[in-house]
Amino acid sequence: MEPIAHIHTDLPQKFGIPRNSFLAPHLQGRIVFEPEFASNAAVEGLDSFSHLWLLWRFENGTPGGTAQDIAADAKSQDRSGTNAKWSKTVRPPRLGGAERVGVFATRSPFRPNPIGLTCVKLDRVELTDDGPIIHVLGADLRDGTPIYDIKPYIPFADCHPDATGGWIEDAPWQELDIEFPQALQDMIPPAKLPGLIEVLRQDPRRAGSKHEPNRVYHLAYAGLDISFTVDGTRLTVIAVNARGTSRPFAGARQIQRQTLMTKSPTLVDNNAYQNNPLCTGAQHEIRLYFAYRPPRHGRHRR
Repeated sequence: MEPIAHIHTDLPQKFGIPRNSFLAPHLQGRIVFEPEFASNAAVEGLDSFSHLWLLWRFENGTPGGTAQDIAADAKSQDRSGTNAKWSKTVRPPRLGGAERVGVFATRSPFRPNPIGLTCVKLDRVELTDDGPIIHVLGADLRDGTPIYDIKPYIPFADCHPDATGGWIEDAPWQELDIEFPQALQDMIPPAKLPGLIEVLRQDPRRAGSKHEPNRVYHLAYAGLDISFTVDGTRLTVIAVNARGTSRPFAGARQIQRQTLMTKSPTLVDNNAYQNNPLCTGAQHEIRLYFAYRPPRHGRHRR
């Protein structure tokens, strides 16, 4: 199979990619078709649907989490390999990265064929002289991910209110509390801030990470380097820099210094961004249906 398009998102690394769609419903994505398939006629009627299915290819890369990883990953042209060493059993982050289950009982990228399936919300279809551009929300895909196919989400066929979540139902996920000083929030483009908060709340770190409250992690997002620490269930953003440099934006150095000294840090309301179920009256079931978080180690996402 050959890709029909590629998606462009604000997450150039696999570090930080949500482990399923709709866990970060405000993440923005643009699907741009390859010239052979860039036909406005091919998407006629698509804008009448609210959600889409994307069939795509898992890609690998530098695990991420450090400033050096961001630079190294940006230079690498080889993003393949998630299926090079597939295993019969894997260790899902939902189980703390310690217990193993069968690979086909998970959404791990380490499987015989590196095929991913994602449901996204359709924002709009833009028609241009060079072909259509599909704008979507909630995509759990890395920037540049190849898209093999696009299909409409059909509620009467795709929604299953009586669905069960298997072993996932017995392994609740702990979201993080986000401490994000207002001065640093103001350095993020307003349209990008909700998606960033949702990504951080899902804990970008590898499953089973050690308790290292003084370790500084780096997340590449929307052209920025977001620095943060994690202490227990509290994630604290400590700096926002232009990606590719350790220097903050103009005037930001003093803002960051003042922010870190404040006695009243800004704690983001974790209830501000709630996932919307795709089936009315079936919020519990559908959240389980779409919210499985597979292994982080060596994966693009999911």
